[in-house]
Amino acid sequence: MTRRARILVPGDPSAVVLARDRVLTQVRAWGVPLDEELRDAVRLVASELITNAVVHGGGFTTVGLYLSEDRLLLVVHDGNSEPPQLQHATVDDEAGRGLALVDFFATRHGWKPTTNGKRVWAEFEVPVPSPATHHEVLRRRMREAVPRAYANVMPSWLATAAGL
Repeated sequence: MTRRARILVPGDPSAVVLARDRVLTQVRAWGVPLDEELRDAVRLVASELITNAVVHGGGFTTVGLYLSEDRLLLVVHDGNSEPPQLQHATVDDEAGRGLALVDFFATRHGWKPTTNGKRVWAEFEVPVPSPATHHEVLRRRMREAVPRAYANVMPSWLATAAGL
């Protein structure tokens, strides 16, 4: 079973941080146990691809996430049909390292032209989400979704019986 999520990002550089954080939040919600190194790799690659799309794509950017077994696929679609360019940055350059970082941290990556722009993608090998982890994430989210006023008046025996 493939899990899917889509994030719409406005064409404003200030939206990149929120979009990048939503990527990580979604992966955690699926129960994927990310260690610090893998979490940082996904964060960095998402940030680079989304930033490039926002800066060079013009208009809205769409981020797609696909989780299947032990693979996480991050797909960023923008409105610019020009291929991504690998820059040869020097030590003093403040920009130009994005695709080199994607190449280093992603298992595989690439791009494909579309009728109205392009899709740039990166794939990661991730640990298989355990059903228990996924169940705990859902349970915690359900607990957080209970309105506080309602939770305060619920009899404790009912809350226990309902698993809250």
